[in-house]
Amino acid sequence: MMSYSSIIIDDERLSRLNLKKDLDKFPEINIIGEASGIFTAKSLIEQTNPDLLFLDIQLEDGNGFDLLNQINYAGKVIFITAYDEYALRAFEINAVDYLLKPISMKRLKGAIERVLTSGEQQSEVSVHKLNYTDRLMVMHKQSVNFIKIDSIVLVTASREYTYIYTLDGRGYLTSKSISEWESRMPEEHFCRIHRSTIINFNFIGKIVHKLNGSAEVLIHGYSEPLFISRNYFRKIKERYSL
Repeated sequence: MMSYSSIIIDDERLSRLNLKKDLDKFPEINIIGEASGIFTAKSLIEQTNPDLLFLDIQLEDGNGFDLLNQINYAGKVIFITAYDEYALRAFEINAVDYLLKPISMKRLKGAIERVLTSGEQQSEVSVHKLNYTDRLMVMHKQSVNFIKIDSIVLVTASREYTYIYTLDGRGYLTSKSISEWESRMPEEHFCRIHRSTIINFNFIGKIVHKLNGSAEVLIHGYSEPLFISRNYFRKIKERYSL
């Protein structure tokens, strides 16, 4: 049985206690720590590298999205909050689920089952590293297409699915996670810039630095800039000496 080391991040002590009590019913979930804000959570995550975060939106010194932008975290996230207006943004960063307080046991069980199912699927898949000259077979509008890896501009997450975008502007829906694509893409050409985005460095037009340490990248053929979180940008600079 897989076990998931987990951290509860919530500014309300009573909420943390209630959630921890509910999670005691799931032996696969191992709570290894708690935090009430960004500062304490960041330190705890860097020390323990948990598999799963139960993350509130509003924290004592910011919000959950700010936290994710400040850390290099590739694990799973379940948002737990009293606010429903952030659900779309949560799923844009590939969250497993978005639970509203007060949490019903049925919804919590469903979220845990999604975590466990995705973990089992990933453990069964052997990683086949792709070369830049390889081709992928994907479905598009009920037809089989073969696309060249060197034509892929970016990969974006959409809940449990991902979209592959190519130089001709087409988007291909796939069932693989963003983490799977990150592990398969040739590292000398592709890099993750956000929890939900992988880009092909060969199609970068310009990178604009921001005062807070993050950045925006402009990709050839795409008018909208892509956000690079502060921690990913630091990794990119270290790796590529930007």
